[in-house]
Amino acid sequence: MESRDASQRVFFVRLILGLGQGLALYLLYSAFDQKIWPATAPQLFAPLTVVALFVPLVILQALGNVRALTLIVWALIATAVVAGLAWYDVWRAWPGETVAVVPSARTFLVCGAFLFVAHALVSCGDADKRIVAHYPTLFDLAWKLGVQIAIAVCFVVAFWIILWLGVGLFDMIKLGGFGRLIGHSWVAIPLTTIAAAAAIHVTDTRATLVRGVRTLALTLLGWLLPVIALIAFAFLISLVFTGLTPLWQTRSATFLLMAAAAVLVIHINAAYQDGDPERRPPHILRVAGTLAAVLLVFIVWIAGYALWLRVAQYGWTVDRITSAAVVLVGGMFAVGYLIAALLPGLWLKLIEHWNVYGTFLFLIVLLALSTPIADPMRLAVDSQVARLQSGAVKPDKFDFWYLRDSGGRFGRNALQALRSSPNATIREAALAPLTNGPIPFRRVRTDLATAIAVHPKGRSLPATFLHQDWSKPMPYGDGMISGCLDEFGVCDAVLTDLDGDGHDEIILVYTNQAQGSQWWGASVFQDRSGVWILAGEIKDPGCKGFREGLIAGRFRVVPPVRPLADIEVDGNRALVATTPSVDVKPRCK
Repeated sequence: MESRDASQRVFFVRLILGLGQGLALYLLYSAFDQKIWPATAPQLFAPLTVVALFVPLVILQALGNVRALTLIVWALIATAVVAGLAWYDVWRAWPGETVAVVPSARTFLVCGAFLFVAHALVSCGDADKRIVAHYPTLFDLAWKLGVQIAIAVCFVVAFWIILWLGVGLFDMIKLGGFGRLIGHSWVAIPLTTIAAAAAIHVTDTRATLVRGVRTLALTLLGWLLPVIALIAFAFLISLVFTGLTPLWQTRSATFLLMAAAAVLVIHINAAYQDGDPERRPPHILRVAGTLAAVLLVFIVWIAGYALWLRVAQYGWTVDRITSAAVVLVGGMFAVGYLIAALLPGLWLKLIEHWNVYGTFLFLIVLLALSTPIADPMRLAVDSQVARLQSGAVKPDKFDFWYLRDSGGRFGRNALQALRSSPNATIREAALAPLTNGPIPFRRVRTDLATAIAVHPKGRSLPATFLHQDWSKPMPYGDGMISGCLDEFGVCDAVLTDLDGDGHDEIILVYTNQAQGSQWWGASVFQDRSGVWILAGEIKDPGCKGFREGLIAGRFRVVPPVRPLADIEVDGNRALVATTPSVDVKPRCK
């Protein structure tokens, strides 16, 4: 009876915590929606958001499972860590502009991963009253926590499906009040957190249910081990005949290989479980596990080699630094699993210690990547700038916008430093990302007659068009003509009559080939008593080959005239609009 009363007290406390979490999240959401304090202070709002989202869940799960003093200390540490990660995430963003108030998706993932792993270690250590718990305890409680989270998510989803089913039933009899009620954020958010608290409590008190689900999941994953081991073996054997070139051509070899390595590790552990000799897996699973443990090191090595080739060619980026961290952790597991497979004695016994070492390494690497210690954003900016300054990449080939789009505060500081470079090209190119302006082009042509190719062949542009003063402001058209003189501008003029007056209009097709892009646009110029004006624009229908067909003359003018006729190329019609804001959806044959 006393145990039942204690369980009910814990359940009541969990519901109160769930309600409190829901109210806190609602207040933060309301501030964000109304753009009021604390949402106007990103470096305060971001930490509050992650703390309100994650820390109550840690406390909910720990209630009744962890001693009070351990729980208090761990909750304070968890709060400080996730708040610090969120604060740093906002701080390192590009400064001087309106920054994101909510932490990035990456920070949410990092906080969730850190708390899951660290909470499992803390709970297990508290259960065994040791700094590092015994492996069977780690295995049991870590898998229990994972199953609890999965069941809780399913419970919350089912809860909302039932609520919306009720909304549908009430709507059928014209009673829409229920739907409007649960549609309010002040109702929906607390309901969700209370449901999550209830799910955690149910899974916590029904240990047999959780253990049964865990056993079933481990059994199924374990019997998939021979399949994944054979696939990995066949893949590595195939590389002997195909070579590594097809892997490099995917440009995602490291990601795919490390995903395969992770799957191997999961299935090996599903077969091994807690290492109890009484639950020793069948012979076929032991053979498959040994094979998988040996193959793991080759897969991780190839992944690391693929990453090294990309870094040697193009330097470090945020994604490559993150991939290198994954390869580092995967490499530690791979070496340990190989040694465990080759040593005599109990089957793969060494992986118990190696899993613990790998877990601590994972936490260290995760925190290092999310703090100034090894921030991928900072390291990537330093790498790319070093390549530019060493001459490994030429200024006209360097992606200055990468420093802005992926470099955050560090990219801004690097661009400001490059503005003082002795190289004039670097100084000019670094300006555009700093001001969020257009890419500066070099004026390499001075004569429109030679800068614009005229179609049909043999025709030429009117002298009035060539000698007109295009420096005067004109919406859209003047910028396109000046672009014809720039280094990346390619211009073609198509002469044809679009208004049926017997005089040709000029369709100026401009293609921007900067940094490998193929953006193009087409403006229509019309002669008004010797003065050429911008009369309209051809709206790109998004059809393959339309631009090429227009330039090659494979088009026809499609009436009616309003005031300009439309253009049809290879059966695909494009609107000639006199209003620049008109949007066109692709309708291609």
